[in-house]
Amino acid sequence: MMKTNYTIIRLLGIFMVLCGMLSCSKFLEEKSNFSLQTPNTLESLQGILDNSIDMNMNVPVFGDIHSDDYFFTEKEFNAVDDQSRGFYTWVGFPYNYPDDWALMYVPVYQVNVVLDALPKVGGIQREKDRIKGAALFHRAYQYLQGMWVYAKAWDPQTSDTDLGIVLRQTSDQSVPSKRSTVSACYRQIIGDLVTAVELLPELAESPMRPSKIACYGALSRTYLSIGKYDSAYYYSDRALKIKEDLIDYNDFSSTDLLKPYPLTRLNKETIFYAQLTTSYPNLHPSYGLVDTLLYASYGDNDIRKVLFFKARNGYYSFKGNYTSAFNLFGGMATDELFLTRAETSIRMGNVNRGLDDLNTLLMKRIKKGNFIPYVGFNKEDALKLIKKERRKELLMRGLRWMDIKRYNKYDGDNIKLMRYISGTEYELAPNSNRYALPLPTDIILLTGMEQNPL
Repeated sequence: MMKTNYTIIRLLGIFMVLCGMLSCSKFLEEKSNFSLQTPNTLESLQGILDNSIDMNMNVPVFGDIHSDDYFFTEKEFNAVDDQSRGFYTWVGFPYNYPDDWALMYVPVYQVNVVLDALPKVGGIQREKDRIKGAALFHRAYQYLQGMWVYAKAWDPQTSDTDLGIVLRQTSDQSVPSKRSTVSACYRQIIGDLVTAVELLPELAESPMRPSKIACYGALSRTYLSIGKYDSAYYYSDRALKIKEDLIDYNDFSSTDLLKPYPLTRLNKETIFYAQLTTSYPNLHPSYGLVDTLLYASYGDNDIRKVLFFKARNGYYSFKGNYTSAFNLFGGMATDELFLTRAETSIRMGNVNRGLDDLNTLLMKRIKKGNFIPYVGFNKEDALKLIKKERRKELLMRGLRWMDIKRYNKYDGDNIKLMRYISGTEYELAPNSNRYALPLPTDIILLTGMEQNPL
């Protein structure tokens, strides 16, 4: 039965990729010459960006399937294929299409089609600007997730030589793909987002579309991931000045809490809606189980202990997705922004301000009458607290891999990841080369690009 379920999950992931490819090919199939395939109206360009399968459903998850928020029992381990087992144990199992790398570059290609065509299309300048801003946001969003997965953590001493991802800036497929440096990649991501901020409305018609607040959120993520805490604070603060809505988990009835997926899609916390890819079964609730120590860290009065988790075979699986389904949320929400502003406030010495933000969030997560605000912490203890609460709140959102990398690199937290299967112990040491995960084997063979060392 588990083998059957695994096959369904894998086919679903492949189906989503094929849907994206087919939607593109159907749109372009009438003419064979690429230059003649370019869309020629603002409506057609907007239609490309509104293709949610490509633009919102392909956020890389490859990092978090290597992280420590979940585990396999021997039964689950034996139920998945060799590739998924290899990822779980960090042995560098070779892999080919379909994969996160390919899925990342589907929306990048679509965006570049739009950006290449836009200067040649007539129309109202305001609409052209909005389309350009949305395209730049989508490209930067994918690039940022890709950097967290495939590149080493930012190091000012080596970022000009460390390898990042491929920065595809054109839809011309004859241009060869080459990896750029970590420094060049982050400059591109930040540049795209800063440009997009000036072109987009504060809030979009729907969180499925990019907006100014989404750009601020992405910039705060970017700067947080490279240890630029003053800038991360600045952009999280700007975002929260536009929208600071939080769901009060106390409003869920006991019946609501027990639903398979109680948190609704496009809820009021959502700033930008996206989903992590479904290419691998590791994080699917039918396979991946929540780390037992992590589950135990939620207090009995913490509503998330019921809202986020479902008992399964003596352990717990995760159900706290902001997607109303098993698909994992890969977008941005206000709870993340509160935690970013809290962390960066503390890092910059304003501990009370940081604790205020944390308390504002936790008041909505702990049962009424049982929450005791955090006060009187020194900087070191406050930072430990915020790291703990960040992990508990942002579980299964594609952020943990990046967090481990930056905690080890900048804070010296010395987080060592461990797996145990059939009496064998597997270990991923802090700052290992394996934190820059290997590129797909077929991409290396096709392009001749340098592979990440294992």
